[in-house]
Amino acid sequence: MKTFKLIYTFEKDLAITEEVKAENKSEVIGKTKDLDGFIEVYCVENHFHRFNIDDVKLITIQE
Repeated sequence: MKTFKLIYTFEKDLAITEEVKAENKSEVIGKTKDLDGFIEVYCVENHFHRFNIDDVKLITIQE
């Protein structure tokens, strides 16, 4: 398994980075397509975040 970074970008340069483990990037893309409603994640700094996916302007995936 590889570790990928999912970066959720909001308005005004606010971003949350979540690390996820997956076999490949396609698996991570599939996960992001299924996101709906409120999301609860721990960021790379181990802070808990809860937000509505509708507020996200951009999702970036990095290996």
